[in-house]
Amino acid sequence: MALFTALISAGGLLFLPLAGQNALSLIAGGGTTMRLEAEYEAITPVPWLGRHKTASASLKVDMSPTSYRITMNSRAEGFVDWFVDESATMTSNGALTAFGLFPSHFDSTVRDGSKQRRVIVDYTGREVLVSVSPKFGNWGYPAPSTLQKLEAVDPLTAILGMTMRIKATPANPCGGPLRVFDGKQRYDIRLKYAARMTWDSDVYKGPALKCEAEYIEIAGFDAKSAKEKEEARADIEWAHFILAELDGGALTPPLKLELRSKRSGKYTFQATKLSYGRAK
Repeated sequence: MALFTALISAGGLLFLPLAGQNALSLIAGGGTTMRLEAEYEAITPVPWLGRHKTASASLKVDMSPTSYRITMNSRAEGFVDWFVDESATMTSNGALTAFGLFPSHFDSTVRDGSKQRRVIVDYTGREVLVSVSPKFGNWGYPAPSTLQKLEAVDPLTAILGMTMRIKATPANPCGGPLRVFDGKQRYDIRLKYAARMTWDSDVYKGPALKCEAEYIEIAGFDAKSAKEKEEARADIEWAHFILAELDGGALTPPLKLELRSKRSGKYTFQATKLSYGRAK
């Protein structure tokens, strides 16, 4: 389920839109470090057993007037954890400016039982340097070009960009597209505004955005025939994000991601905890 993996690895406006109102200006003007913390769980189809919790993740973002740091940890849960010991740790840091987010360093370690792979991505401004241990068997067909890497950000920075509504407009308050390079694969997540709603749950009560999502493979993937590509596209009936609108719509962290596969059913990645305030 490539789309589900990409969307979770990896802007809203007020009901009366305020042009230019986003988290960049609020944090820069506040002169302090703000912290966003969230916890998530994945509910996915398990063959013969129905839908069950299969993974959990925690996210922490510290945002100062000039920089950001993101940490995300995830692990297999429930029935899946009975059979596999999978976990991942990711960190990203970079500059927070009036022109957007500029990553400087991304570090990802994925563990699968006794196997482990670490991917480090450094951004110099003119090139994107990648270090992988152990090395990949190949870099995909085709491999990402330097330009394709430079136009993208790491998965965690992409999530923060959506949360801070970097590319949101009155016509499309969801922003995007999210242009992502994870150290091997280069893909886009296109977002399209679908609706505004009032969300009411134990995690969050208030205004929210619904954004349709489309996943586009660019480079760094296994070779696929035209038929295989079409079958993969046809399998996804729909996919969408629900984004909370915090600070009057300036900050829009994801509350829920859902998608439906024709072959295997509905996948859900939802927040179980969400908080935002001054870093202690």
